[in-house]
Amino acid sequence: MPLFAAGEADAVHRGSTAARTRVVIGARRRFRRVLRDVDADVVVIQRQVDPLPGRGLERAVMRKRALVLDVDDAVWLPEPGSHPLTRLRRSAQKLQWLASHADRVIAGNDYLAEWLSRHARDVRVIPSLVDTGNVALRTHRDTGEFVLGWIGSPSTARYLRSVVAPVAAFAASHPDLNVRLVAVGGPPPQIAAVRCEQWPWSAANEAAALEQMDVGLMPLPDNAWTRGKCAYKALQYMAAGVPAVADDVGLTGQVVGDEAGGLLARSPADWQHALERLAASVGLRSHLGATGRARVEAEYSVQAWSSRLAAVISGAR
Repeated sequence: MPLFAAGEADAVHRGSTAARTRVVIGARRRFRRVLRDVDADVVVIQRQVDPLPGRGLERAVMRKRALVLDVDDAVWLPEPGSHPLTRLRRSAQKLQWLASHADRVIAGNDYLAEWLSRHARDVRVIPSLVDTGNVALRTHRDTGEFVLGWIGSPSTARYLRSVVAPVAAFAASHPDLNVRLVAVGGPPPQIAAVRCEQWPWSAANEAAALEQMDVGLMPLPDNAWTRGKCAYKALQYMAAGVPAVADDVGLTGQVVGDEAGGLLARSPADWQHALERLAASVGLRSHLGATGRARVEAEYSVQAWSSRLAAVISGAR
């Protein structure tokens, strides 16, 4: 049960201060009304309930219910580049309070689990999961077009700036290849000799982009915030049979691996070289795509983890 209805989250992120205030106040009132009719023994909170620093909504959700807290980002840290006023949300204090009151905590990786274990009595590591049964497998072909894909948000679109130079150099070295970048969820930078498209995020657009991608991009700076990420976008690419090219940062490096579902980059030259290799060989794209899909099915799928996840939520041992 999300706090914000469809369209409201976008207004909170992009609207004026007055519009944001109206949306948040209205959403919180509606949430309290809906909550009165919820009959449940266990509640799962993903990160937190209320974007405001108070704990009233969290207390209302938890009342007479077991609490499972699910954390998939280092939300106790301020995200680099975020507005200074986001510190007023006091996310670290709220997360610490929720962890200390939770019956069980789900951490998306060991990095998150280490911090959460300082405050919670029962922390389980369960990775971000993809429902592979609902993801079509990409069939790779040589078509004269090479589609680079990226899925993210307005706040993470800035990560694409770090690969502008190697992508431009790659495109310049292939003047006869139609290189296209499809960015779902955030604005892409302009890149010489590359047709860059911005698609608004929706489940349908995400699926359509995955069906077209030859390569999925996951550039990440190396900092405390990104080391807490759970590599979900890389997992989405791999589940769709799309080889990922990613910076070797945190869990993303472990998930993608060198040729375990994509190619890792540790420098701009590595990025260009990875794109050169994948553009030159449809066989390599198909092989890495199939390898990544099999790995997600075995290690990072809803199907592989459903029984363990259900046991954590229910409290069964």
